[in-house]
Amino acid sequence: MTAPEQHLLRDERGFSLAEILTIVAIIALIFGISIIAFQAAATTLQGDANLRIIEGQFKLARDTAVAQRRAVQVVLVAPNRIQVIRMDRPAGTTLLSSATLENNARFVNFDNVPDTPESFGDASVYVPGMDVPYRFTADGMFTDAAGSPVNATVFVGQPGNVITARALTVFGTTARIRTYRWNGSAWSH
Repeated sequence: MTAPEQHLLRDERGFSLAEILTIVAIIALIFGISIIAFQAAATTLQGDANLRIIEGQFKLARDTAVAQRRAVQVVLVAPNRIQVIRMDRPAGTTLLSSATLENNARFVNFDNVPDTPESFGDASVYVPGMDVPYRFTADGMFTDAAGSPVNATVFVGQPGNVITARALTVFGTTARIRTYRWNGSAWSH
């Protein structure tokens, strides 16, 4: 055999077992890292989706109250349902919307998560089963049954999974709605 023919035979031998195992190990490592990153991203997206559900229901209630000149009540039904109910005149109610939180989310206040930057405090947290019916009024306020403006916070998340903690605050006199996401150390918009 001539030298060029020997050179061709050496190049056509392929990969060694060690080289193939190294490539497979690198691919497995990259796959494992991407699975972990995907799970963290999916959990964050689940929390955000539930916050959008609550925000949508509160905005629907506020906008309907102003547009239709009727009081509209927001009812949190334990453990994970929210209803928007219009108060009809002269009496009666109409269910405008009902939504259910997804991915095992609940109305929950996490023990190690502080209040939102508005600092409405735990006393004003709007939770299922609360006796006082809160509502949006036709003049654009969020009030209690007596008509007094109320600042409120709704916390939501998957129990035992603090990274899914989300909050919605309502400023009583203006009915301004603001949303927050817990990033592990602080609330952010």
